[in-house]
Amino acid sequence: MKQVRSGMQVSAILAAALFLSACGGSGAGGSADPSAAPAAGNPPSGGEQLTMLIPDRLLSVGAGTSEGYYYVEPGLSDALTGQIRYVDYATCMDIPLSTQVNSDHSDETDTAYLDSIVGDYRMFVYADHLYFIRSGSVENSDLGALAAGAVYRMNLDGSAQTQIYTCDDGSTLLMYAVGGQGCLYLLQQESDGTKVLRIPEDGGEAAVVANLPANDYYNLIGCRDGLLYLHQIGIDPNRENSEGDMGATTHTLATLDVQSGTLSELADLCPSNGRYAEPHMAGGTLLYYYPDGERQVAICDENGQVQTTISLTEVAGNSFQQVDTPYLVGNTLFIPCWDAEQDHGYQILVDTGTGAVSRSDVCLTQEDGKDPLGATVLAENDTAYLVMTEIRHEDAELHKGDGTAVTLQNQVYGYSLIPKQQFAAQDPELQPIQRVQ
Repeated sequence: MKQVRSGMQVSAILAAALFLSACGGSGAGGSADPSAAPAAGNPPSGGEQLTMLIPDRLLSVGAGTSEGYYYVEPGLSDALTGQIRYVDYATCMDIPLSTQVNSDHSDETDTAYLDSIVGDYRMFVYADHLYFIRSGSVENSDLGALAAGAVYRMNLDGSAQTQIYTCDDGSTLLMYAVGGQGCLYLLQQESDGTKVLRIPEDGGEAAVVANLPANDYYNLIGCRDGLLYLHQIGIDPNRENSEGDMGATTHTLATLDVQSGTLSELADLCPSNGRYAEPHMAGGTLLYYYPDGERQVAICDENGQVQTTISLTEVAGNSFQQVDTPYLVGNTLFIPCWDAEQDHGYQILVDTGTGAVSRSDVCLTQEDGKDPLGATVLAENDTAYLVMTEIRHEDAELHKGDGTAVTLQNQVYGYSLIPKQQFAAQDPELQPIQRVQ
């Protein structure tokens, strides 16, 4: 969907693709031994119980529970505002999170209404409450408080909505949140670096846990044992890239202790004598995905040292063509791919618990007739996946603040529930979700 975005989101997309530009030395052409990634430190055991609340995905995903899925889409009467919607698994209905009928859900009297979605945004559930987080946008400061990064807390039915945190001027929020003991951990991007913040879960004064070095970009991939696990991306001006130029992209696995604020480097993810290892976390399990050479997934210990490897060759075949960034839902890693022979997308599934590898050919249909890609999984419960299976477009008004407006086309998604045991079957049973305006 079209959004007013800040430069931070552009940087996030760029950072996700940096592995294609090259690590130092022989990068993609080096050793094929996954165990080549060296550890540089040992994280302590124990520590505060932490929960990753927002998955490390570029897609503006919502928040899933065992009963349903919360998400946000732009308002039809004003595309800078938002509407909270809820997919109920029991009834297979997609409805506004509101008790109002015959309503456009466009003002603060409605529990589905959000006053601003400027920048990027997500939802998450923690401690029996629903949260909305938006990045805000420095570039759209003319919108005043509506352009500020912020966090809102509300009951699960959308009532008692309260803004519990607002960014400082000139700052934006990264799309991450971690739950701690009565608190939330947030990452705030500032002109001189990234701050890790701790705020009470119901609002209050923010405490600075750490100031991360300004020259690097950080992806928060997961947490365990009182540590935030970070994919740290930077530039080494004294190191050659694969094209022989000085200024290689560096990729480092690091941890941040949320009590002491100590940042520790664990492993070089792009060593000169090995392949690039893309880090992910499934719950407390650290894993690497190797996009170069023989495609593999490695299960690691807490120090980033490889314990076992899983080959994708049998399922991927010789014409492996990855088309998007891998993502995790629960304990399953999904790798979006393209089948040139069948002319459609598919996904490789890796069960990080059992090591089982499978393929799903469930596709996403697009109203504009673009190529059918593999259907994106958004959430899960014990028995089924919630899957994005359709994209269509609706007109929406964008008010410019000077009394005029322009018409945009917002993407509207269609969803289906698919039993997990059928997702990789030849003809899976899809239960379409019925949308109610």
